[in-house]
Parts: sequence; structure tokens; C-alpha cells
Amino acid sequence: MKARIEVVAAGLGNTLQDQGRLGQRRAGVPWSGFLDAPLAHAANTLVGNPSNEVCIEVRAAGPNLRVLQGPVWFALAGNIDGTLVRASGLKEQVPAWQSVIAGEGDSLQVGVAHDACAYLAIGGGVDVPADMGSRSTYASIGFGGVNGRALSTGDQLNTHNLDERVVRNLKADQPWQPWSLDVGQAANVRVMLGPQDDCFTDQALHDLFDNTWRTSAAQDRMGVRLVGHALQHRGAADVVSDGIAPGAIQVPASGEPIVLLADCQTMGGYAKVATVISADLAKMAHMPAGTALRFERVCVEQAHAALLAYRQQWQQWCGGVAPYVPPGWLDEAALASANLISGVVRAQDTHFDEE
Repeated sequence: MKARIEVVAAGLGNTLQDQGRLGQRRAGVPWSGFLDAPLAHAANTLVGNPSNEVCIEVRAAGPNLRVLQGPVWFALAGNIDGTLVRASGLKEQVPAWQSVIAGEGDSLQVGVAHDACAYLAIGGGVDVPADMGSRSTYASIGFGGVNGRALSTGDQLNTHNLDERVVRNLKADQPWQPWSLDVGQAANVRVMLGPQDDCFTDQALHDLFDNTWRTSAAQDRMGVRLVGHALQHRGAADVVSDGIAPGAIQVPASGEPIVLLADCQTMGGYAKVATVISADLAKMAHMPAGTALRFERVCVEQAHAALLAYRQQWQQWCGGVAPYVPPGWLDEAALASANLISGVVRAQDTHFDEE
């Protein structure tokens, strides 16, 4: 079964993303892909997709999608919700963390990603061409996604084949939340020093960990610029250009750190004071302008332990996902496959001996 969906309203900066172009950095091509991979994996799990299937990454206002050919299973993951408008005109609230089925003529109106990153998974994924092994959108050079750009009003998205008989509505017993960003409190982000911390003064290293930073409006999928105490270099801010990866914290001459994200360049010439550990990098996708954060220094053993704990939490979350029946919805496939009545005989063929 294939489905077709029309983008009735594109929202703001919504792109198709998957696991990214791993192994292509040697050719100067960034990873791209999910900013918060486990959150996208959660959305895919809720519609029965492989975890790295392409999703719609919502950074601000979500899209409005209409089903032209269906049915289609949708699921939202993150601090977001939506509204399903049936072809009959009836409206249903669509919370995150559960799947919903939409028929032909139905529309899904996705709301706002309140903490700057959420995901919409579509059963069967989205059938768009792959560039260098990935369907992720990298808009800077027009790679992947829909013609290498964000979704636009009027786009039509086709899904891959999906066996409707094996699809069920799924619901998680809790959100995917391996960490929390409490309102009014600074987020804690763990980092390892280096690789060029020796390019900074002792006071700069003290300021990195002893002060509260705030995210600025200068942020996108490439990185997030922080404002706070300017970090002083021992000499020039520039170093010989070398390899760079998501999580690196570059510090240009202004002294304002920049945390690099999925679309970051593959080479960089600014000194890198520290690197965000893998277990905490997804946090940086959920920090709109003005979010407060503090850095915590950890060693490599602590970073490995944090990643292991992160993966264990993911396995526990998956164990809490189960089929459910939405109110007023009948699972006809399950009903037809069940043996509801046994021991039936035709009364007219049954003879009873008369005494």
C-alpha cells in the first residue's frame, strides 16, 4: 500500500531528515540528519517504521498536510501536538506519543514545536531520492529532501509501501525524555575539554564552566551561538584548519562560543575549546533564543557511561510502547482475524431422537 500527501501549508523551515550522510565527511559533505536522533526514532517507532526512516523535522510552526491517497499513519514526538480534521469536518486533537490514522480527504494540522525541535513520522516513510546515501535535507547545497529545500506549499509526498495489515495504532506509556530542560533553570550540558583548549587562557577555561550562558537568535541547523563572558585566546583565534564534527565548540575572535550541530562544516579554522558529549548533544536542538545553560566538565569514562545510560533509557522507553485502540475506532483487520464464535452448527441439520 502506498499513500500520497499534499502540503497544504508548509509552516516554517520544516525539512525531511533521516540518519544523515555518515561516512561522507571526507568528501566535504556534512552529516546533516536528525538534530535529535532518539526523538526521531521514537516518532518512527510509533508508526512501525525502521528507526532511521525519514521524518519531517519541525523547528517552529509545523505543516498542514492533506491525505490525497490513504490511509496514512502519523505520529508526533516532542513538545508538540496537532489537530486532525476529518473529511466530514469533525476535528480531533492529536497529542504527541501516539499514532493516528488519517483517511483520504483528512488533514493533519501540526502545531508549534515549543522547544524548537520535534518530529512527525509518516507510516512507510517518504519516498524521495537519496543523495550520497541519505534523504536528509542539506539546504546549503540543495541536497536531499524535496529538491534540496524545506517543505513548500503545494509539495506532494509519496510514501513507501506499507503493509496495512500489520499496522496498528501505538502509544507510549511515557514521553521520550532522557533529560529535562526545566523552565527557569539553566540546562546542564556535559563537555570534554579540547582539542585546542591550550589556545585559551586559564581565566577563559574558568569562565567556560563557572558562568551561565544563553543561546542567541543566531542559530540554525549548523550551530548555536552563545552569549555571556567572552572567552580570551592566548594568541590569535585562528588555528590551522582541521577536521571538525557536530558537538565541537568553536570560539572566534569575538570570544562567543558556537556549538556546532548536524549541518556544520567539515573543516574549521577557529580554536575549539571543548566538545559536547554525544549523550547531551541533542539538548542543543531544544534551546530557542534566550535559553540558559551551564557547561559541566567530564572525562572520557564519564562520557562513555552517560552514553550507555542514554541507550539503556531508550530500550526502556521502547518497552513501554504498545498497541492501543483510540476512542470510537474499530480495528477491522484484528476483528476479522479473530475467532469470535466457536462450536456453531446448523440447527436444521441436527436431529434429535424422540422418546
